[in-house]
Amino acid sequence: MEKLIYLSWRSHVPEAQRLDRMARPLVAIARECDASAISVLLPDRTEHIRERSRARLSPDFESASMLFQCWLPSLDRRAPIEAALAKQSDAIWGYLVTESNVQPETRAVAEGERFPGITQITLHEKPGGVADEDFYREWQEVHSKLSFDLHPTRASYERNAVARRLTPDAPDHRAIVLERFPTLEDFVDESRYFGDPKVTRAVFAHVPTFYRF
Repeated sequence: MEKLIYLSWRSHVPEAQRLDRMARPLVAIARECDASAISVLLPDRTEHIRERSRARLSPDFESASMLFQCWLPSLDRRAPIEAALAKQSDAIWGYLVTESNVQPETRAVAEGERFPGITQITLHEKPGGVADEDFYREWQEVHSKLSFDLHPTRASYERNAVARRLTPDAPDHRAIVLERFPTLEDFVDESRYFGDPKVTRAVFAHVPTFYRF
């Protein structure tokens, strides 16, 4: 089994219509390709986040349309998924990844239902001069451990290390991280999003030494 992650940018579909016009048809196509463990993330709380905590949104987020991930028996079957994504967006970035479920989600919802709360997505690049082994060591052995104290209310933490790019325009990201917070307030309220100030300072000092957002 192989895990694929796609990011869709600058969709032609209005935000309020993306669930029905983009996500649901894409899930049906992925199932025809024998995909499993399918999930779709849509930026449908943007305005509330911007009002409460603008710092949570990077400048690039304004053009983000959707993140789609699934497992396939073989990535050779992915063409219909990419074709469906390409019809709805100006650009798609596809990655083959290895998943590390560092903090498993304990909640469950019925198939097709929305998970409660909100998921934070970060894309990591490797700065020049940082070796691969140093990047992965600092990410896994230092940053990941600090992140539990950095985000004490976090509900799950999924690391996806990029094995290779699947689409020609995809940047050379080395990692895609998904962190789910149980409620929107846990995400936008600074006192709930961050834990011990000493840990927060330590994380912000450490991050530039091994990756760029």
